[in-house]
Amino acid sequence: FFMAKRAVVLFGCVTTALFLCILSVYRVSDGTGLAQAAARQQKYVLTVASTRGTIYDCNGNALTGTGKKETVAAVVPGIEADAALNRTLPADRMKEVLPLLEEGRPFTLKLPQAVSCEGIRVFSVAGRYSYPQPAAHILGSLDGSGKGTSGIEKAFDRQLSAGQGRIVVSYPVDAMNRILPGEKETVTDTTARQKSGVVLTLDSRIQSLAERAADRYLDRGAVVVLEVPSGKIRAMVSRPDFSPDDVASVLKDEDSPLLNRATSAYSVGSVFKLAAAAAALESGISPGETYTCTGGIEVDGTVFHCFNSESHGTETMKEAIARSCNTYFVHLMQKVPQEKFLQTARSLGFGQSFEIAPGVVSAAGVLPKPESLKIPRALANFSFGQGELTATPLQIAGMVNAIAADGRFTQPYLYEGLVDEAMEFTEKARQPGGQQVLQPRTARLLREFMQASVEGGTGQKGKPAHGGAGAKTATAQTGKYVDGKEQVQSWYAGFYPYQNPKYAVVVFAEGGDGGGTTCGPAFRDIADGLYGLGLAG
Repeated sequence: FFMAKRAVVLFGCVTTALFLCILSVYRVSDGTGLAQAAARQQKYVLTVASTRGTIYDCNGNALTGTGKKETVAAVVPGIEADAALNRTLPADRMKEVLPLLEEGRPFTLKLPQAVSCEGIRVFSVAGRYSYPQPAAHILGSLDGSGKGTSGIEKAFDRQLSAGQGRIVVSYPVDAMNRILPGEKETVTDTTARQKSGVVLTLDSRIQSLAERAADRYLDRGAVVVLEVPSGKIRAMVSRPDFSPDDVASVLKDEDSPLLNRATSAYSVGSVFKLAAAAAALESGISPGETYTCTGGIEVDGTVFHCFNSESHGTETMKEAIARSCNTYFVHLMQKVPQEKFLQTARSLGFGQSFEIAPGVVSAAGVLPKPESLKIPRALANFSFGQGELTATPLQIAGMVNAIAADGRFTQPYLYEGLVDEAMEFTEKARQPGGQQVLQPRTARLLREFMQASVEGGTGQKGKPAHGGAGAKTATAQTGKYVDGKEQVQSWYAGFYPYQNPKYAVVVFAEGGDGGGTTCGPAFRDIADGLYGLGLAG
């Protein structure tokens, strides 16, 4: 009897529980109840646009987020939306969109123009990059997921991603992801966060001048503009250019558009005579030291010639710089201790890589070892910038900056700091300290020599219309021939204006007809542009 009673109680409990479950399922399965529960608990979230932190120039002008505005729509499939898209899109594009409309779920779509109808909500979104994009090689690019893959975008990916914002549209949906009728979508826009970001030393005005000069005169080359004496990089250009929005199209281009030529090393040639002259002056040799150039000089059985075997006659150091005489410097540097020569070059930045921003490093180039200069022919080549010596346009600009700054060398740099959404610095870069590497007298004499080059020597084609300048040209041999003609590296390295220099400007070209002819006019245009902007006073 006792066991039977327990069975009846157990059966009653199970029956009650089953009844409650059935009641619950019935209640939840009612259409109205299901919709109410889904409305409370489910959302279909559509990301219309994503942004990231902005990269700025030194004046707070945005270098990114300035691209052409695009019309992006959040589309809810329906009779009106379908008809509006059919009227707006070309037939081939409409064919691509049809499967999305048939799925019935909200989706995003770029439109050629704004559309106003039920089911379509339109947003205006600025592209990350403009076209052409200024300072593309410095800024870098992003991959398909929006992650930085090169340049500042890569070096500061974490900080720029932290400044990411989104435009998000949320739709109330049922358990089948169907939009609930009569319910309104919710728009969340956090793109104001993109105002935080990275500040660079670039000046958009000067960058624009340099870009225009490069486009006019350079097929493959670079331009660097430094502020004197700080070493701040106010412009850096590399050509050929590329679009950060379409990196894939230039990956196999023989001209290597992705290469930043401003931070890559090349044969130097006669601009190095400035370092040679500095070493001689610092060793106590008089600027009045004379040598008679006959067009060639023999060293250890090898004859070293001036350009086109030109004979310059009797010259002082100033005249040798102005005329770019090779034989004068081959003769001169036999009087300078080799270690002093190397030490002077090293102190001017040769053989060193520069970290111009955290994670952004230039090439070191090649500075010969002391033992190699024990070979007379190697020393002769080194005396006028040939042989194994290589350097970057940025290094050459650093040397010119030291000469313009009374002998004080400051490593060039690009990074100013990080800013928040209110454009207040949250982190400021520590500026590199300068070091006195040349006597002020040496620097002054070098400036006089460089002025002579602009006024009556190989640098005349770079002479600006106002303010004067000092410069040194180069036509570096490479030993490479195309159609029987040797390919050269052309340089024009100078400062502007002559009195109280404000800028060191270096123009470099792969190929060309020589530094004065190919690069000089680019220097002149930049200097004249600086004057026109009132930046050289």
